[in-house]
Amino acid sequence: MEKIIKFIEENVNGKTLFTKELAYQLENGALQGVYSDQISFSNLKYSQSGFQLDMFIVSNEKIWLVGTDGQREKLRKDFSAVSLFRFELAERKSTNAITGCFRLISASGKNVAAEAVISGIYGICLENNVLKLLEDQVLYRDQPIQNEHFKPVAFQAEHRFYCEDGKLHYEYKGKCFDVDTKTMERVKSPDMFPPFISIEK
Repeated sequence: MEKIIKFIEENVNGKTLFTKELAYQLENGALQGVYSDQISFSNLKYSQSGFQLDMFIVSNEKIWLVGTDGQREKLRKDFSAVSLFRFELAERKSTNAITGCFRLISASGKNVAAEAVISGIYGICLENNVLKLLEDQVLYRDQPIQNEHFKPVAFQAEHRFYCEDGKLHYEYKGKCFDVDTKTMERVKSPDMFPPFISIEK
């Protein structure tokens, strides 16, 4: 754990990164999402058994209805917000592994998809100066679909922190799953998301 905390102290804490605008498709192309953001990492605190790190995101995310000609027709949902998330992690004596959670602390938007959603964090490792961790959302969150409706989904993701050309890079690769809310069974969703890569300027 000491090596991971040292890596975060030297390379992540206090850094601000930017994600260039990118687009993704939902509902087999019936919807298009457009996303960009600014991310700041701060408030690293640690003890003998664990640590926490805040992730402050100023995001611009809009989801559009798309016509048969492939052009945007109507704004379906604006998820743009200023949000504060927190990683809370601890070393387990039973396995020597580091596990914990990732959760929303507060957000400014009216429609906050991550509100009251928590993720388990595991698989944390530092190899070749790349810090990697895995995220698994508990239960489900809402995702817009057609006709002003929503569907329940959950995400599994890999987070990677690494330095390239002297700049911190943060990479998020997420997989979306449709959720049966009665059984909590997950089925891989047809919705595909590209990797989100944020880079320090």
